[in-house]
Amino acid sequence: MPDLQTVTTQPGNREVYYYRAGSGEPLLFLHGSIGLTGWEESLEILSQSFDVIAPFHPGWGPAKEQLTDVSTTLDLVVHYDDLLETLGLDRVSVAGVSVGGWIAAEFAAIMRRRVDKLVLINPLGIWDEANPGEDFFAQSPASPTGVQFSDSDLRKSLLVEGRDGLEAMLQEALDLRATAKFLWPIPDSGVEAHLPRIGAPTLVVTSGGDRVLPAVLGDRWQASIAESQATVLPAAGHAAQLEQPVAVAELIRAWVADSTVATPEVKVFAPA
Repeated sequence: MPDLQTVTTQPGNREVYYYRAGSGEPLLFLHGSIGLTGWEESLEILSQSFDVIAPFHPGWGPAKEQLTDVSTTLDLVVHYDDLLETLGLDRVSVAGVSVGGWIAAEFAAIMRRRVDKLVLINPLGIWDEANPGEDFFAQSPASPTGVQFSDSDLRKSLLVEGRDGLEAMLQEALDLRATAKFLWPIPDSGVEAHLPRIGAPTLVVTSGGDRVLPAVLGDRWQASIAESQATVLPAAGHAAQLEQPVAVAELIRAWVADSTVATPEVKVFAPA
């Protein structure tokens, strides 16, 4: 497992906390609303094919104090442009999950010449009154991210187990606070108007068991991006990268490497 690294961006002058491992073409992985749990299984699999860079967004995890530094979508886009510049990377492929999918889409729309391939997994940012999904800002404090899993009980085994319970709950609250800064009260970021600007070949992935983002919204994302395809990952919730890390990694790998849509095997969770 790679160590957490830091680098100070230039000219942004902001410290970035990130994991990096592997070799090959660079792949920027942008995490979801629950942050990174470490060097996750999906990242390890991807590092066998790519040079994987997985940073914490400003406001999440060890970068929690930076939430006051960012106020707009443009702030986040400029932040990641500065990071790539600092790391000496001209072009990358980008994969984003949940709120990371929204950031990835905005980055690809604005920094068009920076992005080779794009994968959006359960991306937030488009609102449909007829298909609102569950409100993940209105959950019980005892299980604030349970709704992000196809079965709330998976929160304990996939997110909390092996960590200090109080510390894990505090981190959940802080990460949701960061998400809320951009997507509360209604998760409509205005990103839909920018999607036609995306020139990178794009794969939109939604999850059949996602209680936050109805899978039907994947069609809205895909319809606005010229060179794109959409697919549904069964047996996964909003936090698909934790529930189905092998399947998620294979979808990303196949698209970035060959612009093909994989049909990955999915893990089936047996009832407790």
